[in-house]
Amino acid sequence: MRLKKVILGILLAIGALGTYLYVLPEHVHTGDKNLTQLAKEYMEWHHINGGMLVNGKNGQPIVVENQETTDQNQIVNVNQLFPIASLQKVMTGTAIYQLQQSQQLDWNTPLSKYFPQVPGSDEITIRELMNHTSGLINNDRPASPLKNEKEQIAYMLKHIKYDHLHTWDYQDVDYELLAAIISKQMNSNYTAYIQNAFALPQIKDFPEMTQNEVPQPMSNRVSWHDVTVTTTSDFGAGNLFMSPNDYWKFIYNNVLKNPAMITQYSQQAQGQQVAYFGGVYFSGNIIRANGSIPGYNSCFVANYKTKRMMMLFSNNINYWKLRRASNYIMHHYMGYHPELRI
Repeated sequence: MRLKKVILGILLAIGALGTYLYVLPEHVHTGDKNLTQLAKEYMEWHHINGGMLVNGKNGQPIVVENQETTDQNQIVNVNQLFPIASLQKVMTGTAIYQLQQSQQLDWNTPLSKYFPQVPGSDEITIRELMNHTSGLINNDRPASPLKNEKEQIAYMLKHIKYDHLHTWDYQDVDYELLAAIISKQMNSNYTAYIQNAFALPQIKDFPEMTQNEVPQPMSNRVSWHDVTVTTTSDFGAGNLFMSPNDYWKFIYNNVLKNPAMITQYSQQAQGQQVAYFGGVYFSGNIIRANGSIPGYNSCFVANYKTKRMMMLFSNNINYWKLRRASNYIMHHYMGYHPELRI
């Protein structure tokens, strides 16, 4: 009996220590420090190599950087190209919204109008692609990077599966299809359309760029091949590279300053299993999104009422540390508490 008590005491002590180590870095007092100081402290505590962007004057971001490396090729520069991964879904969703507003499609338009060869396409709508309830699945990766949009779309269509379950399932293929719809509807290259629609000429797809244009991942377990195979097979959902500064401009000017779009997104997200639509999650007045590929992780969290926003771009944390950072930003920097409904 005494031995059991000793073992129990040891386990409780280990648990308490684990909780202490997990929580300690989060205890940053927010009462007497501005957002830039808090952002810097958070990155230092968690050894995050990268940059945070926070609100400055007139919608311009203040850049907060932290370096955990002396290798110049691994330092994250907010004016340098960065693989934005699933943050791109917001761009694809916004472009689809513009087509909906110009009545070139609507939320109930069936996928079969554009791609009848996709299994179940007559049962799947644009709305279901926008909120990840299409029932489509595609988790395949090519052996080598896909070279252009034609190859990207062909690969995506070849590997689609349909499970007939129109319930929440976060699948990149939903936004790959939305990007292909944009290309077909506008008779234009998707990347070129995004560049022109949002006045962001510095956006690049993989075939247009070289490895030295982006900060290199700090993990020696991530190869450039991993990066290129992942990005090129996430057409419309993670194939673009752009600078964090340009991504800030996109979100601030095309999302936060478009209350009509956010209102419609919010209405579409209501009643869903997961409050998500158009590339963003909803929590009260907060919208947010995460982007993750091997070696690179990023997120943004914004209050669409106040236009207060924070973004994080890093090349040395994993997806779970990204989720932790995103949640911390939402609850502690954005002040989101479900019971208050800010």
